[in-house]
Amino acid sequence: MSSEQVRQLANYVDTANVINRKDLKNAPPKEEVVKRVKEIIDVLKLDCSVKDAALAGNSTEDGYQTNLYEVACTNGMGYFLNSRSRFKHNKLGSVSAKDATAITCFSAEAMHQNELAKGKKSEFYCQLPDNGSGDIAVIGGRLLAAAGANCNISKLAWFGVDDNNKIEYDEAACDDGTGYILQTPLAGGTIKPTAMSCVDAAQKGLDCKMTPVIKPPTLETFKDYLAHTDVNCKIDSYDQIKVLGKESLKQRYVVEFKCPEQPNGLVAFIPLDGNPNKFETVDCDGVKKHGVSCKLTTKN
Repeated sequence: MSSEQVRQLANYVDTANVINRKDLKNAPPKEEVVKRVKEIIDVLKLDCSVKDAALAGNSTEDGYQTNLYEVACTNGMGYFLNSRSRFKHNKLGSVSAKDATAITCFSAEAMHQNELAKGKKSEFYCQLPDNGSGDIAVIGGRLLAAAGANCNISKLAWFGVDDNNKIEYDEAACDDGTGYILQTPLAGGTIKPTAMSCVDAAQKGLDCKMTPVIKPPTLETFKDYLAHTDVNCKIDSYDQIKVLGKESLKQRYVVEFKCPEQPNGLVAFIPLDGNPNKFETVDCDGVKKHGVSCKLTTKN
């Protein structure tokens, strides 16, 4: 879902007062709700197998009905699904992608908190038991644990979206002082929920706002450094760079680069911040004598 769609849905919720679970009009039985939700999921190409679903609100105007559903997915994610269809003889028409949107429970919570901060009443937050019954940290903690992150969440906040790659980012601050950036898919996205520590996130230019970290050099720093040497190795993606560590004595960063120009792998010893030690490179065989093994380059 793009930033523009988020804005449009927020405006819709604000103006139509669609969230009214206590006074739903033409509310269908549960099995029809689940069936409709599955149709919307298919149309939007959303990675969600339905665990539970409920109609959260609806409104009818000019022969069309707009329905808002909350859905809990078996992968731990939660969404609001919004669809507008022709409504005739108490039946809904087919679902179309142009009249349907999906928003994560994280985005909904951010809007909910924003409305409360303005002194407005808002029911726009995920309330299903499988979505935490209103506690967004339940969803966040579940996804972090599934991604292998050990974090007892003290605070969770919406971070932003990457429209091009259909990824949403949320930041979790843990009670032990650490933090993570949680990456989850938007509609049409293909990634699985994953977690980056705030230290790793900083290397990719994502600075945690709630968890202070000593900012390390970014992968862009190492990419730029290599580009200004005479080493033949073209880097097009951050996936081609891996920081293997830092020397205890010479304090150079040990960085692996993967590129077709270096079939045996390339490991660079990079001095930064006025470090007087020289820049050096070895291949993956040569780096073994330093007690380091390549991670990106493996032999067949």
